[in-house]
Amino acid sequence: MWSCEYSCPTVDDGVARFNLKPGAAPDTTGSWSKIRYKAKHFTSGKFTTRFALSGRPKQAVWWGTALWSGAGSQFNEINFGYTTSQSFTNSQLRFESAKAGKVTSLKVDTGVDIYDGRYHTATLQYNSSSVSLYFDGKLLRTITDTSVIPTAPMDLVVGPRLVTGSEPLTTTFTQTVTSVEVT
Repeated sequence: MWSCEYSCPTVDDGVARFNLKPGAAPDTTGSWSKIRYKAKHFTSGKFTTRFALSGRPKQAVWWGTALWSGAGSQFNEINFGYTTSQSFTNSQLRFESAKAGKVTSLKVDTGVDIYDGRYHTATLQYNSSSVSLYFDGKLLRTITDTSVIPTAPMDLVVGPRLVTGSEPLTTTFTQTVTSVEVT
């Protein structure tokens, strides 16, 4: 049902820990820990992830949950997450929607420190006319520009990776996930 990209998360008592290892170069085992749902491709739905993050690294780590398809410049994607080396505060993340490579990327403030190890729930809800991001039960943003809302089938992907070109981590970074619900 799920497949791993580079490194599988460790799973203990139903909790998945996506660990990125110090010293691992980008695009190698230890620098990339994601899972991809293989049983179904999605054109709409509600995708809820309960997650916690370890301390924010200085290196460029992308973490989050995404729906994804395509290749090169013609990709389709809906996601929430962030690349940690960028200038957002510890309470901010990115919410994005892309159709055939045309992207809307929004800065969203959650109102809480998302790198303090506490659990949060984020939901991506979409159909062909809107994409919404909820955080801890509160609607934060909605995208309604249909030119950036994908209609092609996409895979559900969860987990972090060290961004290509980044320096290796000096400490472990972990995205912990207790549940992923699709409705």
